[in-house]
Parts: sequence; C-alpha cells; structure tokens
Amino acid sequence: MQPSRREIGMLQKHREHIIKHLDELVKCTNYRRTREECVRINLLSTRMLRNVEDLSGAGFNMSKEDSLLEQHRRLLIKITKRGPAAYNQLITALRNVGSLQAVKLLEDVSEQNSGSPFISINERKTTRKSADLVDTPSPSATAAASEGACVTKREYNVAGGPLVPYMESVGGKKRDVKKSDRIHSDEVVGTYNMQSQHHRGVLFQINIIDFSDTERKRNGAEVDSDSLIHLFREMGFTIFAYNNMNQEEFFETLGKVTSSKYAQQTECFVMVLMTHGERVGEMDKVEFSDGSVVDVQKIKSYFQASVSPYLVHKPKVLIFPFCRGREPDLGQPMNHFDSIGTAAARLEETVVETEGRPSTYTNVPSLSDMLICYASTPGYVTHRDAESGSWYIQKFCDMMADHAHNTPVEDILKKTNDRVGTMRTSKGSMQTGSFDNLGFNKKLYFNPGFYTE
Repeated sequence: MQPSRREIGMLQKHREHIIKHLDELVKCTNYRRTREECVRINLLSTRMLRNVEDLSGAGFNMSKEDSLLEQHRRLLIKITKRGPAAYNQLITALRNVGSLQAVKLLEDVSEQNSGSPFISINERKTTRKSADLVDTPSPSATAAASEGACVTKREYNVAGGPLVPYMESVGGKKRDVKKSDRIHSDEVVGTYNMQSQHHRGVLFQINIIDFSDTERKRNGAEVDSDSLIHLFREMGFTIFAYNNMNQEEFFETLGKVTSSKYAQQTECFVMVLMTHGERVGEMDKVEFSDGSVVDVQKIKSYFQASVSPYLVHKPKVLIFPFCRGREPDLGQPMNHFDSIGTAAARLEETVVETEGRPSTYTNVPSLSDMLICYASTPGYVTHRDAESGSWYIQKFCDMMADHAHNTPVEDILKKTNDRVGTMRTSKGSMQTGSFDNLGFNKKLYFNPGFYTE
C-alpha cells in the first residue's frame, strides 16, 4: 500500500473549494475591506497586493466595475497559493470584517486528514509542538491552539510598506532602565561612538510567531517583542518591528533597512530575529512563516561591507535566540565537579518549555564590528515560557536595564548567559548562551539617557 502523499502548500480540497465557489465568494465579500484585512493579518504583503491589482494592460478596455471584479477574483486566487495556513487565515480575515456568509461557505469543507500538511527543515521526525520546548503552555494558549489557525493580532510594521519607525505602545513588563551619567570610554581598546541624541541606534526586530503548522505557534513570543521594544526605546533607538515575515519579505526588508537614511545616520545597529531554528550538519538554519528555511550565514552576509556600506565601522549586534538543534541540554551531575556544591544555590528552576605586513590600507574586512549572539550552543534547543517569554530574551532585557548605563555589551552578554545558565526546566534541561566576535574590537557602551550631540 502506497503511503499517503504529504501535500505542500494549501490543501488541494481547500484550493479547489475556493476556485469552485469563486464567483459566490466575490459576491458575498467586500473587496476593499477584505484586501485591507488580509494585509493587516499578514496573509498578503502590500507588494503582493500591488501585484494583484496590477492588471498590466488587461484592464485597459474594462469598466471600473469590471476591473474591481477582476482584482477581487485575483485576490482570492492569490490566497490559494499562500501556503497551508492561508485557508484558515482567510476565514479569520472574513470573520473579522463581518463576511459571515463567506465564512460559512468556507467552513463547509469537511476537516479530514488531520496530519500536518506541511513539512520543513528536513522532514521533522520529532513530535513536540514547539522546537523551543514550551513546557508550560497557559490555559488560554492551549485553548487558542485548539481553535485552529490563530494569527497574532498585534499590529507591527508591514512588510513591503513604507519604512516608518514603529511608534505604537507596548504592553507587558516595563523595566526601569538605569541611565548613564556620562559617555563611557576605554583608553586601551577604544570605544564605539555612542553619544548622539537622535541617531543612537536602530533596532530591526523580527518575531515569527505563526507557522504553517498551527501547533508550532510560538506562544509567549509577543512578550519578548514588547520587552525588546520598551528596552531599546529607553536606549534611544529607532525601532522597526515586524512579525510573521516570509523569507522574501525578510530579505527585502533587511535590504531596505540597511540601505536607509536611518542606517546611514545611526551609530549602532541591532537585529533580533526570533523564530524556530535547526542545525543541519554544521549549519544553523532558521524558518520563516511560510515554512521556507535559510542558512544563518546568508543573513550574516547581508552585513558585509560591500552589501551594507552604511554600517561599515559601526557596531552591529545580531541576536539569534532560536534553537540550534533538537537535543535538550541536561548537563552533567554537579557532584562530579563541585564537591562544595555552592553553585547549587544559584540554580533557578523554572517550568517551561598568509603573514601580514604593515602598510597603508584602503580596504576593510568583509565582516567586521559584529557580535553574533545565540541563546544556545550548537546542537541544543532553547526554552520559552508561554506566558513570560523566552529565557534568553527576558534575561538579556533584565541585564541591559540594570547594567547598560556603565557596562560594555560583551560583559552584559556574559551576565545574560550566566543568568540563563542558572535556569532549569522541570525535567532538568538547561541552556547555555554564546556569542561570536567578528572584528568587534572596541567596547560598546550604550550610554542610555546621556548624549553630547
């Protein structure tokens, strides 16, 4: 007996159902409201919408009414090509705008084949709901997951839209960020310039929460977004915050941000990419909301001097708090190495889830002035709580708030890794943060609240 074929993309029965009832769906939905809601919930990007509405001469002899009708049909057809979660996302969008007749029509399709319709990152063999090991899903999170596709509702910057700083208020814990009383410097190794009032830094934040397989939703991830946005606002950074981007949108937006006036004027650039990760061979890989996967090395290559000239000689901190493998780090028995046992008191248990020669040079290193920060070591998972967020991001925000006023970033990262290292899941799994220094040869003090320019 042949094994059942795993479908890639939207289920065939869903795709055929939309096409079969296309005219009926057009009649019982409002095109303007539907398209706006599809963009709002990231079912479609603004660029995709522009392509849908560009009739490329086909509408030359059409009346305005016929052109709108054709665009309406093309919108729905485009959604059939948007991946496994698009059908439920469309239902959500239509429900949000009050098109209940269309919702009922789409929900009439029997929900058979409950297996996962989408495969990514080397046909996952594990059955855990989240590669981040969410050990304590909240009741509300569990209930939401059981209702089918649930797209994060908070509005962030829109991929494909104009590059505008994110100014919306955020919820969650508001840390008291200690302010500097001077611009710190180091006479031995030197310091990166961090003294501007209006161009102190740029934060490019991407949080991918919703995935094709709804059981892999990163519950609690919004807490990390709120924490980072509040923290870096207090640091005086200009913020660009996005969620649920596909790979094309990510690289397009990354290029837009790094080539913008904001990057040209900034003193410092920080990027945080929060998503599911994996390690294949010796390569770290990350997953985007459409299920596509890319090597982390490709992301780092966008910061080469030839690609991002506005960031040359400026400190660049890339934070990757995703899994770098599938194994839980259970550590080693402490009594093998610590007969006194004093470290035990520090444990914080949490239930979760060729030779050179001197010369005058005119070239610069391809990759330099970069810190690459990871929440775990190669081969191991990271941990995130469904209510309080991820271990690494939350401890990083704590340490930044308490020490950025007088401590260089590499020492803050060491303190972050130390604090994360004291945490344990109920099963004893731990986590060890790490970071790579790529020509990051000066000290970086954030000097929050103090400026001279």
